[in-house]
Amino acid sequence: MTRPRRVFALDLGTTKVCCAVADMESTGLRVLGVGEAPSRGVRKGAVIDLDTAAESVAEAVDIAEQMAGIPIDSAVVGIAGGHITSQNSRGVVAVAARGEVRDYDVNRAIDAARAVSVPSDREIVHVLPQQFTIDGQEGVRDAVGMSGTRLEVDAHIITGAHTAIQNVVKVAHKAGLDVEDMVLQVLASADATVGRDEIERGVVVADVGGGTTDVAVFSKGSIVHTAVIPVGGNHVTSDLAVGLRCDLETAETVKRNYGHCLELTLPADAEVTLTPLGYDEPQPIPQRYLAEIIGPRAREMASLIAAEVERAGPVGLFPGGIVLTGGGALLRGFAEVTQQESDLPARVATPAGMHGMNDEIRGPGHATVVGLLTWSARNGRRQRAARNNGHAHSNNGNGAGNRFGRWLRDLF
Repeated sequence: MTRPRRVFALDLGTTKVCCAVADMESTGLRVLGVGEAPSRGVRKGAVIDLDTAAESVAEAVDIAEQMAGIPIDSAVVGIAGGHITSQNSRGVVAVAARGEVRDYDVNRAIDAARAVSVPSDREIVHVLPQQFTIDGQEGVRDAVGMSGTRLEVDAHIITGAHTAIQNVVKVAHKAGLDVEDMVLQVLASADATVGRDEIERGVVVADVGGGTTDVAVFSKGSIVHTAVIPVGGNHVTSDLAVGLRCDLETAETVKRNYGHCLELTLPADAEVTLTPLGYDEPQPIPQRYLAEIIGPRAREMASLIAAEVERAGPVGLFPGGIVLTGGGALLRGFAEVTQQESDLPARVATPAGMHGMNDEIRGPGHATVVGLLTWSARNGRRQRAARNNGHAHSNNGNGAGNRFGRWLRDLF
């Protein structure tokens, strides 16, 4: 028997670093090891200190290696941050021969779509096909094998700052890892938390992290909009630290254990005891007061998510509602606030499709790393099939764009 193929993932977040390794099996992915460490040297999804960030990554990798009992020297890495932007583009080509669309034609159309003006300090991270049009027939999902003479593709292009991307690569290298590929974190989170039916109906995925909230909007089976909002769970913690006059660590503990977005849902006599700065003795603090501090920030975050949905189109295009994931989605009452601000149903989602040591990555805060494992497994299958058919792509920019496009078609 051949050994199952192993896949590795690294989620370099603002609050935590998570490394995971899994085996691809016939029943799905079996998690072998998970390592997690506090994130240092990262702010709002961007690296600000190479050495301290690399130390955090090395710590998480070491824990995952010990749990799995195998070395980890490479990984698929998630990327986020306020430097991420997106736009839509169209590519048009003539079908090469015999009036039947081949892989070669699809690749040329995608390459034509990615030929957009990108500033010299930015680079393309993803080229994600939305739909194909063959001789005027729109809405084609998979053009290969269809007859026609003119092939068009509508694509969603995601770009990032070159320096920010290279800093993530440098952090991985300093920690002893090669970067197999880079995937936008919210796309990985969507992979782990929503299904094909929801994508077909139309759905919004909001990954609420520590420093940013990443949004991906899907309609009619395609991705139509992505955005990175520079507000996350750490802003709630900072608000509490100021309002309660306590340190950030205490504020984070209070938020996780007693925080709520909706004041009137809490008992009037419910209290939490802590020692504010300048006090010698613990003081009782009403939980409703905590909600008074948390509520405005939660509504701000929810309204920013709703604004991104409006940019993507009328709310009627997204009957699947808003799927909240990421560690910040665990804030009590946030789903209800998001529903109020957006006029869309909202729910908190956890990653699915894992077994083995999956208890370690069961919560919403691990949706990204689970999605990265799933992406790596799917990409590996595609690469093997391409090699077997003699159509393997080189690991250059165009090849990466084609792989990402095929990934989206395979997923959705």
